[in-house]
Amino acid sequence: MGSERRNFIKKMGLATTGAATLPAFISCKPKKDEKVVVTQDKDTSKREVLKKYSPKAKKLVNEATCIDMLGTYGDWFTQRGGMSLEQCWSTKPNSFTEEDYKFVTSCGINIFGWGNMVPTFEGMLEFMALQNGIIASNPDYFERIDTKEKLKNINTSNKIGMLITNQESSQFRTVYDVDLFYHLGLRVSQITYNGENRLGCGAFVDTDTGLTDYGREIIKRMNEIGMAIDVSHCGDKTTMGAIEASTKPVLVTHGACRAIAKGVARAKTDEAIKAIAKTGGVVGIPILRFMIREKEPVNFNHFLDHIDHVVQITGIEHVGIGSDQGLYTEDYGNKAWRKNRLDNAPAKYQVHTNEDYLLTIEGLNHPYRTYDIAEGLIKRGYKDDHIKMVLGDNFKRVLGKIFNH
Repeated sequence: MGSERRNFIKKMGLATTGAATLPAFISCKPKKDEKVVVTQDKDTSKREVLKKYSPKAKKLVNEATCIDMLGTYGDWFTQRGGMSLEQCWSTKPNSFTEEDYKFVTSCGINIFGWGNMVPTFEGMLEFMALQNGIIASNPDYFERIDTKEKLKNINTSNKIGMLITNQESSQFRTVYDVDLFYHLGLRVSQITYNGENRLGCGAFVDTDTGLTDYGREIIKRMNEIGMAIDVSHCGDKTTMGAIEASTKPVLVTHGACRAIAKGVARAKTDEAIKAIAKTGGVVGIPILRFMIREKEPVNFNHFLDHIDHVVQITGIEHVGIGSDQGLYTEDYGNKAWRKNRLDNAPAKYQVHTNEDYLLTIEGLNHPYRTYDIAEGLIKRGYKDDHIKMVLGDNFKRVLGKIFNH
């Protein structure tokens, strides 16, 4: 864990043992010198894996622009040269191989919304440099999604789309920093994380005082320059304030419905979801057990229920996917490691799990889950075009409206 995030979490009175690289509340990045043993099978035969899916599901995934608004291709569980693939790809130029590319693209996701929680200006500069470095050193495999044209053409480019985001906005020391980070490639910024910052209050603050005047200034400049506003971790009052302040669509990149996950602070109220829809925004549903239901058991159908709920109260145009996980989810760590992660999660997350200490939903906690989502929506009777909208076309449309260039 970086010192910035450790200090931030300590300040907020939260406790965690994870490290800050993936966007989940506890990252699957191991601590230094911590050995993580993979317990789930990693089938190296992609063709065999894909055989189990129906021709219709594969066709829909292929035709849609599939977007995970908070997820990564990163892999902390496969070792190469004495380090994890994520560490290798991040530190060694050109270490992302053609075989790696074939695996990632076989999973069906066209664009990954890569977002850490980086609460400092300096930390965000470093994060941006890392992401831009990976993209620049692998131009045949990656495309930074920062313009309407790249968004439009990602399906035909055959590249892995990287949408750089942040789960905070404290990197904006002044309004001018919005321009700075925009020109470095940042296209989505979350107003707050779980705690309080200069812009407003997160979902874990006991008294949400709402969006601040400075928050309104930042949102105004984000609207002007073409950067998307994300309210996933914001408190209820700050969420509504951001929606009211924005002249462009507002996003929930990863958040569920509180009408189903009752009492879950990180889920959004129907009032907020409807207000987001009125802006033209989209809600991305995560695959985390504790976000989908307030108690066990949790299964794939409960995940689909959240998609149904957003559709029922707003329409099909306003729901998508934001897994909050990598292709290889945290469930690939060994049981003792998973237990430690969950035992040390902040209490306000209201974490619950099953006897295997799984964080994510079985049936969705593997790299090919996009196909499973397509199959699930087919079984629920969704029209083909509507399934493609959920898989990513909705987020593609709304990002196209937000981007200026």
